Amino acid sequence: MTDLIIVCPGDEKLLAKLKRRRIVVPTKDERAVHKIHREVSKSNDLHAIKLETEKSLSALSFKEEWVNIPLAIYAAEFGEYKEILPHLEQIRKSNARIFLSSQHEFNYTALRILSSLSINCGLYFNGGVLHWDRMNDLMHFAIYGRARHAPVEPFDWLASHYMPAAYTDYSAVYFDDPARYIHINEKEQIALTGLDLAKGNFIGEGIEALESIEENRKYTDWFSRRYDTMLGMNECAFCPAFRICLARFSYLRNKHKTCKIFFTALLDAADYYYSKKNSGGYRVWQL
Repeated sequence: MTDLIIVCPGDEKLLAKLKRRRIVVPTKDERAVHKIHREVSKSNDLHAIKLETEKSLSALSFKEEWVNIPLAIYAAEFGEYKEILPHLEQIRKSNARIFLSSQHEFNYTALRILSSLSINCGLYFNGGVLHWDRMNDLMHFAIYGRARHAPVEPFDWLASHYMPAAYTDYSAVYFDDPARYIHINEKEQIALTGLDLAKGNFIGEGIEALESIEENRKYTDWFSRRYDTMLGMNECAFCPAFRICLARFSYLRNKHKTCKIFFTALLDAADYYYSKKNSGGYRVWQL
């Protein structure tokens, strides 16, 4: 049986067929959280519920029954601090990560606030305007900040998994890395990512196909896709930070003023984190 984590809807019939699997269930209905937890737990292991909402974080109703449920909450924006203040202690003791959209400028400051309050959090990318300077400031806070704070994603994940001689794909933060996650819908159609599933780019069909999905030609071909970019000899192929960006923002113009500057700084931060982690502690200079 494959060890890949299954990302699928909270459909009762589908969940019943996916026995003894680790499951991620995306939902846009906060009222369904407890029901999803109950249904998945009948025959599977709940890895997380991805709750996507157009509401601000402060407008969400944080329920006591959510405390022990693994949640990834994707909110459009932070909202009003005074409205979220009464819920902070419950959020802090919950098994949740709070993600805010990259589109709203104040979210970058809000994530620093949440992290400083020991709340696991992160930035998610959903198109629109990207505030590169704000993102760079947030990344520096997440990796270089000396004051105690909770992890800020995807920076913490990338820094802690970074290997200087390898590619580091932070898609796992968003349940979208085929090396760890696979997506399936109610019709049992299988795709590499959530976007592929939505577009109908399937690589297989049927619960039984999951058993051998890692031998599927379309699945194995995915791992060589980054080499296609390198062979394309485009601007991304010559970027020093390609091995952590993997051409995610290839659609942007003026890369020298946007993604290239940011990801080069992030690569430096990852190198710093790696060196610090593997330094063996402080040593006096040697004679």
